[in-house]
Amino acid sequence: MLTSASGQALSPNVERALGSISTIVQFALIFAIIIAILELWVVVLGLGLTGGFTGVFPMGVFPGVFPMLVFLIIDVLVIRHTSKIHSAANNGDIAALKSLNSLGYAIVALIFTGFIPGILLLIAYGWIYDLPSPQV
Repeated sequence: MLTSASGQALSPNVERALGSISTIVQFALIFAIIIAILELWVVVLGLGLTGGFTGVFPMGVFPGVFPMLVFLIIDVLVIRHTSKIHSAANNGDIAALKSLNSLGYAIVALIFTGFIPGILLLIAYGWIYDLPSPQV
């Protein structure tokens, strides 16, 4: 049985909601990691095609590498934030979930990480928003 940060037992409905949030965020995290691996592969492949930073292309890199590198950096930030949400949901820490709940991260994930992680984080945003505020 999960307890809140204040040590009170959570209601069965809240426990069920936290389990659902944890699951959906875990799926978003898995898909975001897959996308990050693919982006890293494109960056490494692009640098390998040009022989590193010395080549014919502007700035010495394959033209698709720089935008993909930006996407990769943003994807890593989304993965870090998503893993914090996942661990807070697993620990039953509603206060941390409420503080980490951000529509901005969900939209950034939708744009830069892909549709699946973005939509899953948008769904999780709504579910976290609907959780009762923690009792102090």
